[in-house]
This record gives sequence, structure tokens and C-alpha cells, in this order.
Amino acid sequence: MIRKKQILTEAHEVPANGRPTEVKVGYRTIKIKYVNPSFVLDDMTDSYGEYRAREGVIYIQDSLVGQERCNTTWHEILHAVVYVSSLNQANGPLKEDDAEELVVNTISNFMMGVYRDNPWL
Repeated sequence: MIRKKQILTEAHEVPANGRPTEVKVGYRTIKIKYVNPSFVLDDMTDSYGEYRAREGVIYIQDSLVGQERCNTTWHEILHAVVYVSSLNQANGPLKEDDAEELVVNTISNFMMGVYRDNPWL
């Protein structure tokens, strides 16, 4: 989620262990890091993932598995798409944080269903 300022440090990062470590979105290559949230230091305990546009990093909670990890990763990639495509800029249709979150969450949830229900895809 891009609207919250989180305090994640390298100490929270865990090895990827074969999971993807980057994704290309438009002109950007965005790193993917897996983390254990600190219940004392940050707010990531309220969410499963976070996209930080300025750093070019997506953080995913390490403990997620299966559909939750896939959905969270897809969700954060969609935040990157919104940012890279400027949809959340001053005059963009997703300029309000709540609008962006609603659109990203709705699309990610539906697309996960499409992928699940259509294995050929």
C-alpha cells in the first residue's frame, strides 16, 4: 500500500529462497523483497504487502503462502502499474488514496479468480 509510511529495515528482510526477486513494470524494474514485519516498529502488521514507489521495491510478508502470496504480489504489482502509468497523479482518475486502493484491490481479487478458474490462462 503506497499511502502508509512504513518503517521496514534490512533486518526484517529474509532470503527469497527461489521466489521472484524482481518484476518489470513499464520502464521500471521493481525489486521484490520478503520481510517479517516488526509488530513494534512498523504498520505492515496491518497489511500483507507494500509498494514503495520511490525505492522501487515491493515488500511481501514472508509467511504468506499460496493464494494469499499470489494475490498480495499481484495487488502490489498493480499499485506499481498505477504509479508508473501516472494514474494516481494530481489530475489522474486514482489521485485519491482510497480510490486507488479500491480499484487495485477489486481488480487483484477478480484477476486471481480468473486465473484460478481458467488454468489455461
